[in-house]
Formats: sequence, C-alpha cells, structure tokens
Amino acid sequence: MQFFSITISGAVSGAIYALLAIGLVLSHSTSRIFNFGHAATAFASAYLYHQFHVALGWNKWLTLLVIVALFAPLMGWAWDRLVFRRLADAEESTKIVAGVGVLIVVPAFVLLVCAILRDTLGIPFQDVAEVYQVPGVLPAQQHQIAQGLVLSNNQLVALGASVLLFVTMWAFLRFTPLGLHMRTAVDSPVLARLRGINTGRVSTLSWVISFFLAAVAGVLAAPFPGPFGLVNDNYTLALFVATTAAVVAGLRSVPLAFLAGLLIGAVRNIVVAYVNADYLGAFGAWAAKVYGLTASVPYAVLFIALILLGHDRKRRKAGTAATAAKPTPDYRDDLSPFKKALPWIIKSAVILLPALFLANGIWRQLFIYGFALGIILLSFTIVTGLGGMVSLAQGAFATAAGLTVGLLLANGWHYVPATVVGVLVAAALGALTALPALRLSGLSLTFATLALALLATNVLFKMEWFSNGTAGWSIPRPRFGPIDLGDDRVLLIAVFLVVLLLVWMANNLTNSAAGRAMIAVRTAEPAASASAVSPPVTKLLIFVISAAVAGLGGVLAVTVYGTILNTANPPQATFLWLAIVVIVGVRSPGGAIEAGIISAVLPWIMAHGFDLGPISWGGTSNDLIPQVLFGLGAIQLAAQPNGLLATQSMAARHRRDRRRAKLAAQAEAQAAAQAPAQVSSPASPEPAIEVSEPAAPVGSVPVADRSPGLLELHGVHAAYGEVEVLHGIDLTVREGAILALLGANGSGKTTLCATIAGLVPVTSGRIVFDGEDITALDTLRRVERGLVLVPESRGVFPSITVDENLSIWLPSKADRAKVYEQFESLARRAGQPAGNLSGGEQQMLSLAPFLVRRPRLLISDEPSLGLAQLVTAEIMAAFQRLQQEGTTVVLVEEKARDVLTVADQVGALQTGHLRWVSERADVDEQRVAAAYLGMSAVVH
Repeated sequence: MQFFSITISGAVSGAIYALLAIGLVLSHSTSRIFNFGHAATAFASAYLYHQFHVALGWNKWLTLLVIVALFAPLMGWAWDRLVFRRLADAEESTKIVAGVGVLIVVPAFVLLVCAILRDTLGIPFQDVAEVYQVPGVLPAQQHQIAQGLVLSNNQLVALGASVLLFVTMWAFLRFTPLGLHMRTAVDSPVLARLRGINTGRVSTLSWVISFFLAAVAGVLAAPFPGPFGLVNDNYTLALFVATTAAVVAGLRSVPLAFLAGLLIGAVRNIVVAYVNADYLGAFGAWAAKVYGLTASVPYAVLFIALILLGHDRKRRKAGTAATAAKPTPDYRDDLSPFKKALPWIIKSAVILLPALFLANGIWRQLFIYGFALGIILLSFTIVTGLGGMVSLAQGAFATAAGLTVGLLLANGWHYVPATVVGVLVAAALGALTALPALRLSGLSLTFATLALALLATNVLFKMEWFSNGTAGWSIPRPRFGPIDLGDDRVLLIAVFLVVLLLVWMANNLTNSAAGRAMIAVRTAEPAASASAVSPPVTKLLIFVISAAVAGLGGVLAVTVYGTILNTANPPQATFLWLAIVVIVGVRSPGGAIEAGIISAVLPWIMAHGFDLGPISWGGTSNDLIPQVLFGLGAIQLAAQPNGLLATQSMAARHRRDRRRAKLAAQAEAQAAAQAPAQVSSPASPEPAIEVSEPAAPVGSVPVADRSPGLLELHGVHAAYGEVEVLHGIDLTVREGAILALLGANGSGKTTLCATIAGLVPVTSGRIVFDGEDITALDTLRRVERGLVLVPESRGVFPSITVDENLSIWLPSKADRAKVYEQFESLARRAGQPAGNLSGGEQQMLSLAPFLVRRPRLLISDEPSLGLAQLVTAEIMAAFQRLQQEGTTVVLVEEKARDVLTVADQVGALQTGHLRWVSERADVDEQRVAAAYLGMSAVVH
C-alpha cells in the first residue's frame, strides 16, 4: 500500500510533466522546432492567473478562461507567425536559440509589464517573492483516497485535467480531419503540401494547442510550492523533466509522451522514498547523502533513452540532419588581410585604451570578465559554428575547470599547473560527454549534452570534496616575478593576449586538415566517411577542443573575482550564452569575443548607467530589461539567421560592389568618350564575314514544339542556395498527352519536378499552367488548380493507415470504395499502416486516389523505382487509364524502357538542361542512349 501511495502521488506531478510533454511533441512534430521556452509559457500563465485572480480580485473561472483560452493561444499564434514559421529551413542552432528566446523573453516581459503597471499606474500586482502559497482553482481540501494516500483538491484536479486533456487530444488527432492533417505533417510536411494540406495552418494550430496545454499545466502546477510555485526556474527544471518524456516518445507519439510523463513523476517519487540505507544498504546510504542524485533521475533517464532510441538516425542517414547546413558566404573575400583585420583592431583599441587608462576598477574588471566570458563563448564557435553540433554543456565544462583549480589551489598547488589540470579535466569531461553521444546528431545530441550538464550540476558539483559546499573555493591571483596579475591592468593585458592567441588558433583550425575534416563531417557525414575521415573521431576531437577552451575561459573568469561556487554557470546560463553568441555570429571567433564583452557589460550598463560627459544615464534597477533585450535579440534570428556580423558584412559587401560597379561604369563611359572614331580605308576593304544561322542554345526546344499547352516553362532557372541546378528550361506539355522526361541520375529530374510543384523557387523564368502564370504561387495553390506531384520514393504517409492515406485526397467513403474495387490488395489492408505495404502496393496507394478524383496534370517522379517488372507494367497501365480520363501526365524516369511504352512525347534531361523533346515515333534507342551518354545534339 505504501508503494501504491507513493506511485500515485508521484503521478500527480507526473501529470504536469505529461501535459508539458504533449505540447512539446505537438509543436516539434509539425514544425521541427523544439520550444525550450515551453515552460516559460506555463510560468507566465500561472503568474498572470495569480495576479488577476488574487491581486485584482477577478472571478477565478473568468480569469482561467482569459489566461488559458485567450492569452496563451494568442501568444502561440503570434510566435508561430512572427518567428517559428520563418525558421523552417534554418540550422538547428538557430531553431534552438529561437526557442531559447521564448524561454528568456516571455517571463521577463510579463514580469516587466506588471512591474511597470504597478509602479506607474498603482495597479496592486503582488511581488511574487512574497507569495508562499498559491491558491488553486478549487478550495484547499484534503481527501483520503486510500490508506496512506491523501490527495488535495489541487492534486486531483491536476491529475483529472491531464487525463481529460490527453483523451481529448488523442480523440482529436485520431478522429478529426485536422488531427489527420497534423499527423501527416509529422510524417512528411513536404508530401502533406503536395496533397493539398495547408501545413502553415497545421503548424499554427499545433503551436496554439501547445501554448494552451502549457498554460493549463502552469495554472494547475502553481499550488505545488515545492516543485513549482511561482518560481520561473522551477518551471524550467520541469521542462527538462518533460523533455525526457517527449524524447521517450520519439518526439512523435502523444500517447507515449503522456504515459512517460506520468511514469517519470512516479519513478521520481519512488526513488526519493526508497533510496536510503533501509532499502539499499550501504549504496542507499551513500546515494541519499549525494545531494541532487535522486532528483536527477529524469536526466539520467533522458540520456539513456537518447542512447537507446537514437530517434534521429534515419534523418542523419538521409542527409537531412541539421548539421548539413550551407556555410555562410564569405562576404569579405574581396578584402586584403589587413582590411579584414582592421575592424577588429579598431574594436580592440576602443575597449583596451579606455579600460587601461580611463576606466575605474569596476569597469576594468568588467572588461576582463568580458574577455574571459568571450573565451567560453569561443567554445561555441568550435562545437557549433565549425562542428555543427549544439552543446548545452559548455557551462558545465567551465564550472568543472574552475572548481578543479580551486580544489588544487587549496591543496597547495601553483596557479599554472592547477590551470593546466583544470583545462584537462574540462577536456576529459568533454570526451565523456561526446563518447556515448557520438551516434547521435541534431537535436538528440543537444539533449544528450543538456542531460549530462544537468547531471554534473546536480550531482558532481554538489559533492562536498569537489566544491567545498556552499562556501566554494578562493582563487587568489598569481604573481610571476615582476608580473603581478593582482593588478587589474596586468590581468587585462594577459587575458587579452590569451584571447588573441585563441582567436588566431581558431581561425587557423578552419584551414587546417582537422578543420577541413570537421567541415566535411558537418556538411556530409557519409561522404566524409567515404573520404577516409572518421566522423566519430572528428566529433570527439571537436568536443575535446571546445571543452578545453570553455574550461580555460572558466578558469580566467573566476580569476577575475577570486572565487568559484558550485552554482556558477548553471544550464540556464548556457542557454543565454548560446543565444547571445548566435545572435552576434556563431561562426566568427571574433564574434564570440564580442558577444562575451556584450554579455558582461550590457547588464552593468542597464543597472548602473553611464557617464560620458554631456551624455549620461543613471541606469535602471529593473534587471528584467536585459533579459528582454537578449530574448528579443534571439527572436530577431528569424529575420537574420546568420547573425549580426554576417548581416553587417553582407551589407558592406553590397556597398563595395555598388561602388565598384559605379566606378567601372564611369571608366567605361570615359574610355568610350575618348576613343577615336574608326574610319575604314578604301584601299583596304574589310574582309567579307560569313553569317550563319545562330545555333540553338542549350536547353532549347524546337519552335514547332512550342504550341500553347497545359503546362509551359519559359527559361526556367532553379537553384539550391548558390548552386544552380536547372539552366533555362523551355518546355511545353500538350494537354491530354503523356510526356516522358528521361535522364541519368543527377540530371536534374527531381529538381525539375519540385520546381514545377512549387517546392523549389524559380530564380528566373516563368511557369504557366492552363494559361495562368503560377511562378509565384506556392505548392498549395498549385494543387488547388489541379497540378499534382507524386514524389520519388513513394508518395505515402507511412505511419497512418491505408484508408487514412486515401481520405486525405478522397474524404468521401464512396470515393474510397471505388479505389478498393480497383485494388483489392489495398482493400484487404485498409486498416494497416501504409509503411507496412510492399513497394508496389505503396506506389499503387500513391496513385490510386488520383484515379478517382483526377487532377488536371499529374507529375510522377521515378514511378518504377525499386519495383518488379510486373508491378511496373501495372503502374504504367494506371497512367494510361488516367490519360484516357483526360489527365495530362508527366513521367520523369531514369529507366527509359518502361515509360516509352506509354509515352506520346519524350524528352531528355542532362545536367540541368533540356536537350530535346520529340514525338515518341521519332525516338529510337540510339537517340536515348546518346542522351544518357551526353552525346546528344540539339534537335532542329
């Protein structure tokens, strides 16, 4: 009975984790963005509910309705529209920082606005520091559920509401069209758009529901003063626990996330109750004395779940991992080395000269600390900017090095060897962090580093022998003969020289063999492996180097103020550091140092102001303003994903290019004005020039084939970033015909399909469909006009059933019945997940809906890929049936034999050029073979 009581009472707090986990799964599965600020919404909602209900005396049910049904959903809608939707294709680090922006700015903004209203308008909002008990939605009353199990009204409401909301969410996702659309967006957002689903609306709905669930969780959790209350950090820690439940669910399954949340809450209670000497003997007695060990159970579960599940491995193998990001263009490659360094020379002088000769002791120490913090942030440049991996353990590395130095100094060591050992300890901790996480990438790797940072913070750093308890260690500044680092000026110069050395090494690392290996692994891990580059070794090297740099920065930072505590650099601080360095520019070593200076100086300026002669400001006592500024800076990444430095460099490059173009035009005009007139001599007549008909440009199609058609492409160019793939495609697709476009692998076939469907933007040229220019229309609008693409590798949603796949295009049961009449194998497996079908059955499923509700134009990319010959013949017969019913068909294939049996016209693609288009009767095997071998000429 005791075990039962402990389990049920633990499941109460687990219900809060479950609600948070469901919201995390919903928002991430539809947007691929993990909202680290999810719990901040819960705190802000709980805070406003308390202020409106208790402080202002609003009716509690009206307040609940306003906060949960209005405030939170509107905030979710706004964040999606203004930030998250614009980051769909951004790097993982940028997406994470956008979530961190919510974490920072939402609580700070709510607290700041309430403080301003209280101080300026006299609105009687309470100071939450004085609130020790928050009333729940029901009167405080205890109920004895069973022997030894007593639950309050608030606990019962939390448990009941979480179960009710889970059942409602499950039913919504399972039985409603909108829920089905949300599940398809989880499977494949691109395919969902190709099937006419408004994924933008789906994403917005997911964020609205996610913020609603966070608000409910926050209001229901507030009466629990131990784990929650009205303390923002408590909600952030709850987020870390909810993250474990979401990861156990693979960031996809709502039922698993809910059950995992309940289970984690119960397990935490069980561990706290039974980890003692009575139950576990000597081990239990030791574990009970290690402060934070029992509370860290969810973080250990998170790490173990990541290692065992590794849910993003398929994405990594497919080449879609977040690390495969396009490098930021070098907008300064037209400058000399001196001109490249000149801005940093000026910035260094602007800081150093006043710090050495004008600043007082406080400001001088701020600049020293800023340089030291910049070294810590430089570790992000290595692990994230260069390595493409987002680590949230950098603060733990810095703390570990500082505590090690403090411990060794207390035992009689000298500063230099103690620092060396501290850096080595940080490097070793980095290796230990990386080793079990080497098989992970993207967001899973980020979670793994967060879990280990939390374990280090709550267990390792709380050990008395290592941290000296709450007193910490003293870090006296050393003296080296005449060089006394106790002098702030001397320490400033010493730290600055270390900064110069590390920035120089970081810049050289990029151009070294190791740096090139890191870039190769970041960009294309399989290709790097094929080039004899070991991704595990490379990742391990990145982590070790970045941890060592963070450790050195941590030692220098604690040297400035002479003490180190075990509470230094918590994971929440690492979030803030990551945000500021990404805002400035995570790929620039100098940008990391600049971010460190900003992080150290800006809060001081905001708190104490400044005095520059005629210009002065007294500062503000409100410490929330810097948090709001940092948070807004993180949010602006939606507009400038590469950071401020890259944006400034790009603007400067554009100015230089315009200036050079203007000078070149002036020089050309001046040369033309000064050139003497050309006068031909009658004694030496000009030789006759033979004029021939100009050859047709590559990619052209005979004029005879350019009669108006259902689909027309006029000089279409398309590119992925800076790499152009289609080079001026001219194509006319005759209505009612079957056009086969052939080409070898890499000829641009898939890009052409995606460009016609609106998945890849046209860089120049026009696309006309049924007489309408659709170049600027998105995929959804093209589908609405009857232009449909069946993509390569089966156009089905694998995790939903066959019948649900059909219902996306055929909502009517009668229409789906027609499909089952034609394809008995689909009828027999209607209730099974589509991913369980054979390759031929999946291809049939991808085409079957269009045989009933026919589009105007159907484009099929590689329809025979991986299929047996009999199945391929059946697929081709289906295309002929579509044609007979009036649908125009474009078959894009690598294998020519199968499509030539049904095609009316045939075209050849080669390296992004359309070489020719001819009637089927005019095409023979030699011509097709010549096209594949690159020997075809343009047909006139």
